[in-house]
Amino acid sequence: MYKIPIITLCLLGYSFLSFAQDSEYQMKGNDKEITADFLTSYYDQTGNNAAVTGGVGTEDLEDIASMFVLNVPIDSINAINLTLGADYYTSASTDNIDSRTSSASSKDLRTYGTIGYTRKNLQKGNTYGIKANFSTEYDYTSVSGGVSFAKEFQEGNSELSLNAQAFFDNWETFFPQELRGEVSVPTTQRQSYNLQATYSQVINRRMQFSVSSEAILMKGLLSTPFHRVYFRDQLTPDIERLPDMRLKIPLGIRLNIFPADGFVLRTYYRYYWDDWGLQAHSMSLEIPIKISPSLTVAPFYRYHTQNEADYFAPFAIHNSIDEFYTSDYDLSALDSHKLGLGVKLSPLYGLGRAKVPFSKKVLTLKSLDIRGAYYQRSTNLTAFIFSLGLSLGIK
Repeated sequence: MYKIPIITLCLLGYSFLSFAQDSEYQMKGNDKEITADFLTSYYDQTGNNAAVTGGVGTEDLEDIASMFVLNVPIDSINAINLTLGADYYTSASTDNIDSRTSSASSKDLRTYGTIGYTRKNLQKGNTYGIKANFSTEYDYTSVSGGVSFAKEFQEGNSELSLNAQAFFDNWETFFPQELRGEVSVPTTQRQSYNLQATYSQVINRRMQFSVSSEAILMKGLLSTPFHRVYFRDQLTPDIERLPDMRLKIPLGIRLNIFPADGFVLRTYYRYYWDDWGLQAHSMSLEIPIKISPSLTVAPFYRYHTQNEADYFAPFAIHNSIDEFYTSDYDLSALDSHKLGLGVKLSPLYGLGRAKVPFSKKVLTLKSLDIRGAYYQRSTNLTAFIFSLGLSLGIK
């Protein structure tokens, strides 16, 4: 039987014991400002361990993504949130589902959206939320729903948030060209159930921390039908085969330190465990430095290490009598490094202002964020990521 992470129970116990201390505290209501954030990014990747061709072959991929997030406060206690996004990519590896000679011509568009509603109880310091999501791509569709609860206490210096979400996915199976009619999968359905608890605390004016615990249970088709696996004892490949259930438990600790005005140390550590034998450690550091009242630069670095999952082996190493097998290098033993720089421009009165037509409201371009990063991992995969973000407000 799977158990709820102990850290989650500790967070809940500590938090509920603290609620009674804030009977006089009233949380802040919603601001009247409508906010909108637009993010676009470009991702370019190269490597030579494509799972589509059994753990060898090109992993060249380009992705252009855009996302729009809108928050509309109805009044001081009610708000509506809307997220819309799309990713357009070209992938040399998925082009090899039908051909061993890649032309990097496989293209696809993923679209997704989320609509949510939140309601606050200002006297009790509670926030309740509900949301619904959709996502669609050429070989799958997904719908999901979730609920959330957040509680402020200790005069707003502490917060406990709880989230629960369920995903229901359906695959349209595409098998490798030479295996069509020879292979099948037991189901085209997949379900995921996520539970998360986060506790955040302001220690003093120069230090804040948060701890989080999550449990993710996945059931159904957890392998990718067009991933090939080659064996040491036979020439004919098979498709990737993986168990139909997976439990994942990540635990995270975040600590922000403000050693001096205009200077922040943001640290994060994450431990990951799952019942496929995979364990991982991730550590990151970001150092935002305020160069001027309107300009902030933030160098950042992230390190990740993991062991090999029970069902992974490289090209032509698996035995055909094995029950489960994959040559997806995302499940291999690896180390990775991500190094980058962010620049944020946010003048006190915004970068630009304009009146909203037929209204007394003013639209303000509040800030501009630019980030670039280089990613490298020990499997010889490298990538470059560039993103641009705009934050707007209407008030």
